[in-house]
Amino acid sequence: MAGKIEIDPTGSNDTGVCDCCGHSSRCVWGEAYADGRCVAVYFVHWTLEHVPDHGASIELIIGQWGEGTSAQHRIAIALAYRLMEGIPSMMVINASAMPVARSPLVGRALCRDDVIGTPLAQNAFSIADAVLAQDHRVAELLGR
Repeated sequence: MAGKIEIDPTGSNDTGVCDCCGHSSRCVWGEAYADGRCVAVYFVHWTLEHVPDHGASIELIIGQWGEGTSAQHRIAIALAYRLMEGIPSMMVINASAMPVARSPLVGRALCRDDVIGTPLAQNAFSIADAVLAQDHRVAELLGR
């Protein structure tokens, strides 16, 4: 992926109460652009006030967008996000087990083994890093 990634936050939803702790959960989403074109959309889910306990999930739909494209031009990648002693950490997890796998925008949800050690991994982490740095709605994930 060439160029700096720019994030455009587009929506959010408080999704209800977490079964294990009784706190509200939130999902925010937006688009990621490189060189002026959309390269991905993202969804970040977490339980409010419980990031150190539960972490968050970052789900990405990466690929081609716009006229002449379809779900077959896009893949889903999922990341588990954790704060480890106050330091953000992410790892690729199986996207097929996540809500993003059921999106009509996705042609294929990738397993961890399909991503690790490939250029897709670096793309996914670059997009997630840009989301964490630029989308003010996820500041809680950074321990702020």
